[in-house]
Amino acid sequence: MSTRTQRTAVIEALENDFRKARGIFLTDNHKINVEKVTQLRANFRRAGVRYTVVKNKLAQSAMQRVGREELTPFFKGPTAVALSKSEGTAPAKIIRDFQKENKDLLQFKIACVDGVVLNACDALRLADLPGREVLLAQVLGCLQAPLGKFAGSLSGILTKLVGVLTALNDKKASR
Repeated sequence: MSTRTQRTAVIEALENDFRKARGIFLTDNHKINVEKVTQLRANFRRAGVRYTVVKNKLAQSAMQRVGREELTPFFKGPTAVALSKSEGTAPAKIIRDFQKENKDLLQFKIACVDGVVLNACDALRLADLPGREVLLAQVLGCLQAPLGKFAGSLSGILTKLVGVLTALNDKKASR
């Protein structure tokens, strides 16, 4: 058994990870084998997500220190945590893709993305959303479109005005 100082160090490390994470996904991994876990971890690593199996009591203590008491009841049985520091929805996409290939091996328990607690169904729906950068580009496109059309309309009006003035000038010059 680990000493009190070792447990305290683990709790503090988990607390630090939970504070910095934009996405926290709890999964039940009691059915998954070593080969599949290795594959899953590689997918997580490529996306910059940390995936670890945690001791429930230590993780509960860390969650309470962070102020996420609503997640502590879900630390029961074999629990693994996927932590994403950059994009909160990245683990949802990886887990959804993994579940498509491997039915019933990995189950969501609960997720917390940017401070919002989501049940398993809602967390899986996150996987269907485009990434943050894509959403920002879409919003920017929506904001740019009316301004571009307005500028085009003004340009058309000015072009016609210049055409009329040029025609008047030519008419006066021909007299």
